[in-house]
Amino acid sequence: MDQSDSSRKLLLPPDVTPDHVLGLLELLRSLGSGIDSMYVGDAIGEDVQILPHAIDVAEALELVTQKEGNLELTERGKRVAAGNPKTVKNLLREVALKLEPIAEVVEELRRKGELSVEEFESIIQKHYPSNYEEAMQNVLVWGAYLGLFKMDEDDEKILPLKLPPTKMGKTA
Repeated sequence: MDQSDSSRKLLLPPDVTPDHVLGLLELLRSLGSGIDSMYVGDAIGEDVQILPHAIDVAEALELVTQKEGNLELTERGKRVAAGNPKTVKNLLREVALKLEPIAEVVEELRRKGELSVEEFESIIQKHYPSNYEEAMQNVLVWGAYLGLFKMDEDDEKILPLKLPPTKMGKTA
């Protein structure tokens, strides 16, 4: 991505989980660099509709690049693929704000301290008008996996966990 693209955010596909992205990285790490994306789909037996979305998410998170139809791990991608769970979460948390609606949820949590489930649902519905229930669950999975936010025990609030620093270096 060039610099003008680095501020663009990708809408997180409602069916792409952290496992999809991490599985893609593991495969690329084991197969080596410059693997044709068609071969990747065959090798992991992934749903042909999910794989392109997982690749898009991995690209947005600066984990892979595509060159002439081949997928290559970036330096961050290599570190994630080889990292322990804590390292992986920290590396992904650093770039998680490149995904919507995660970025918007984090921004609202910084601003308000917590969100009601209704406020959270409103954010999700704005981004996914037709399939917000599946998307809501997936965004919660990503938020919890990355240690950014979680739903409270009573299913009434979204609470911040460890929010990444703002551009000015402050955290919530």
